[in-house]
Amino acid sequence: MSTEPHISRPRRRVRTVIVAAAGALVLFAAGVLVGGHPRSTGINDLPPGVRSILQGPTGDPVASEVIGLLEDGYYKAVDVQKLERASVDALIAGLDDRYTSYLDPAEYAALQRHTEGIFFGVGMTVQARGKFTVVTGVYPDTPAQRAGVRTNDRIIAVDGRSMIGSASDVVAAAIRGEEGTRVSVRFRRPGAGDRDVTLTRARIKVPLVSSRIRTVDGSRVGYVRLAEFDKGAASELRQAVKTLDSRKIDALVFDLRGDPGGLVSEAIGVVGIFTPEGSPVVTIQGLHRDRQTLETDSARATSTPMVVLVDRGSASASEIVSGALRDNDRALVVGTRTFGKALVQSTRELRNGGALRYTTARYLTPDGVDVSTNGLVPDVTVADDPNTKGTDEALDRALREAAQLPR
Repeated sequence: MSTEPHISRPRRRVRTVIVAAAGALVLFAAGVLVGGHPRSTGINDLPPGVRSILQGPTGDPVASEVIGLLEDGYYKAVDVQKLERASVDALIAGLDDRYTSYLDPAEYAALQRHTEGIFFGVGMTVQARGKFTVVTGVYPDTPAQRAGVRTNDRIIAVDGRSMIGSASDVVAAAIRGEEGTRVSVRFRRPGAGDRDVTLTRARIKVPLVSSRIRTVDGSRVGYVRLAEFDKGAASELRQAVKTLDSRKIDALVFDLRGDPGGLVSEAIGVVGIFTPEGSPVVTIQGLHRDRQTLETDSARATSTPMVVLVDRGSASASEIVSGALRDNDRALVVGTRTFGKALVQSTRELRNGGALRYTTARYLTPDGVDVSTNGLVPDVTVADDPNTKGTDEALDRALREAAQLPR
């Protein structure tokens, strides 16, 4: 296997997993949406740009040498694991990329549990915004919801450890834990100051896909929501769309609001539900790989006119899908500007059982649009008003727009 994670056509299996990352994590799950189990690797197997920060000019691991000297000669006992973690964190900080991070064995094991369908946490989604990690969604009937956590709350500290400037996956890993255990989180709400909340971790059950039918201006409009691009999302969504079509809908609203993203392979599969086989989905480009356009490789399941509904919480894979459907003249995009973090990341398992998540490329929509600066700008801009209880202005507008689409 090559030293670089290889992105190929979706039909080709690779063990090094590529994820579209926006620093967007699901705290009840595993943080970064990683599918499969990347192979173990040594420092020489890492890409040159990453390897160089972990080695000295002679190629010897300087950090390991220093730790060894301290372990042998320091005047009191040395916590080697603590030193190793601090040294790696400091080295990675030199990249000035908060989306590249080291996960220790316990943190990485928690991430892997996500792909096995085991979800423990507090029931909220988060994303990185500047130096803060911000809550972007709170699921109903979860510890976070019962504690009064709200969208846009900033996470300042976890169990007394400052999280300002930390990568979102590090924040997520600190909040995750075994069912029934407690975690103390300090939140900062704009205009209200800091608040310490103790949450008891629980098993969180959130369906990937939900759907229903609404009648709007005499038209039957199907509605389908995707919570995240987890393993199996495309297959589950395809079945839901087929079921809606079988009930004779006239149009469809595809809701990606608050969807933090996930697996690129699932994003490609989702686009394939709505577009012909061979349709362009995303272009990947980076220093250590040739520019490559990924295409759908599955038969289209529906040609029903559709609207994609997005907001500031729609990130990474959500932006890939929204951009691809619009650029392929397949959907009208409604809502507010998306998150805007067009990075592709790889996760590599290390010999100690931990893992390195590092940015390997950026992505462009099929028309060559880079959403990393301003996010994806919708065709029709409308925002939900959080002060109107029981009314979803953005969804209502999306349903009306869908009902008016040519058939």
